[in-house]
Amino acid sequence: MSRAGDTVGKAVGSGWLAVRRGARRAGQASAEATIRAAQAADQKLTERGVAPQQLGAALAESAGLARQEVARTTRRTRKRLARTAKHTRKELAKAAEQARRDAKRSKPVTKATKTAKRTRAEAAKLAARTKREAKAMKAEQVRDKRRRWPKVFLLIVVASGVAYVVRGRTRSQEPAPVPPPRNRAETNGQESSESTNVTHNGRPTQESHTQ
Repeated sequence: MSRAGDTVGKAVGSGWLAVRRGARRAGQASAEATIRAAQAADQKLTERGVAPQQLGAALAESAGLARQEVARTTRRTRKRLARTAKHTRKELAKAAEQARRDAKRSKPVTKATKTAKRTRAEAAKLAARTKREAKAMKAEQVRDKRRRWPKVFLLIVVASGVAYVVRGRTRSQEPAPVPPPRNRAETNGQESSESTNVTHNGRPTQESHTQ
């Protein structure tokens, strides 16, 4: 940036220097035109042998010639100044353009531009990768759901079978029902009836027969 400022400063300085030189030349040209007009007037007076009373007319003629010369010189000076100003404007425009180019080529600006480009590229890559990962996760969830239903059904079947087997084993291991206790009188009567039915060598006894 300092180099660009130096370039612009040099261009402005050269433009003002050219303008001052043009103005100095215009002044010198006007003085030279006046001198030439005076010399021409003296020459005409000498050639004509003008009398003192005719000096006024000669001076007027010389003044007219001087004005014409000054006008021509002024027009040339204005044209020259216009060309100089145009050239100065071009130089200033070139200097400003060069300053902008130098600023773009400067290391901090170049580094910042490269960093910004790199950051944008990394952000784009990160966004693309995040999008791909989201799609992959969604597809994986769909596959897990599809795989989960057969597993759930199999677990239900296995659980039902286990429950059925456990229930069957529980029923087989249940104890036989215990008969209710009898009264003592009923027990004695049953024992007496059993004693009367005792056989001897496969035949009822005499006591049982007589009864």
